[in-house]
Amino acid sequence: MNKALIFWFFFIKKKEQEEPKPSLYAAAKRKQTTFTKHSGLCNLLYSQKCNVRFLAAKVSYLSAMAKKAIYFLLLFPIVLLYLDCFKGTEAFDVSRYANLHDSVQYVGMNTCKSCHFNVYETFIQTGMGQSFDTAGRHKSAARFDAHTLVYDEESDFYYYPSFQGNDLFITEFRLQGKDTIHKRVEKVDYIIGSGQHTNSHLVSQNGYLFQAPITYYTQKGQWDLAPGFEKENLRFDRILTTECITCHNDYPTLVDGSLHKYALMPNGIACERCHGPGEIHVKEKLAGNIIDTSRYIDYTIVNPRDLPKDLQMDVCQRCHLQGLAVLQQGKSFYDFKP
Repeated sequence: MNKALIFWFFFIKKKEQEEPKPSLYAAAKRKQTTFTKHSGLCNLLYSQKCNVRFLAAKVSYLSAMAKKAIYFLLLFPIVLLYLDCFKGTEAFDVSRYANLHDSVQYVGMNTCKSCHFNVYETFIQTGMGQSFDTAGRHKSAARFDAHTLVYDEESDFYYYPSFQGNDLFITEFRLQGKDTIHKRVEKVDYIIGSGQHTNSHLVSQNGYLFQAPITYYTQKGQWDLAPGFEKENLRFDRILTTECITCHNDYPTLVDGSLHKYALMPNGIACERCHGPGEIHVKEKLAGNIIDTSRYIDYTIVNPRDLPKDLQMDVCQRCHLQGLAVLQQGKSFYDFKP
């Protein structure tokens, strides 16, 4: 608040230096006193003229004050918001958190669930909690009716999604007249996206993960080409790298030396993506070291609500910042910690 008041004091002073002083107001008042000494018609005329000048000066003065008041009302909340966004960031010691070192292990959401069951039950109903899962009727938000056929005019391929039991398949085919001259059927292994906006579809070929060429757009209620495929249809050959999968899912286990072969694939974004690795936190709680988090910060785990606002935004921007991601030398998409 003190910073905001200092900022406002200098802002007002600067405006006063830039704006001409309302000297006409004082001069008119002096003239009004002087002109009352005159008599007769001359006195009346001069008095009326002076009153007009006096009123004009007063209006001008009040107008200037009103402008300053408007500046204050408009800018002061912005100044407070700006200062609040950076409040305490410089003094905030991130190194006090014990779970940021690379040696600290992730424990998995089921471990978190054992103590935080109510939070877990709420979280798994959110878009993040339902961001990724094995393909099946339980996961798909799509409609399967007469409008499921997708045609890519550029590549001259048709795509048709369909369930056989609980298994989802996508059929790619090409027609020549009434004849089918090409047909390819791929089983969908994973569905990516909570279904609030989209369901996209992934195919695993011996552990190598690829994106299928069609997506279901929930809000439109229709199937269409997946984002980016309308410009270049890679069919079933778009690889799912760690850059993609580490935002749409919890960290999978990548096979050494591969760009998109995974040995273990989690189902959905988990707690530790925003709270950091939980190994030390769990050990401390099992040892009986309980902290009253209503009064103190528990430095064994990151709770974003305890961070300054710019660091809170960093947690979100890890995945919700548009543009190309360029890693620092020696870093991977697995290295980010809140």
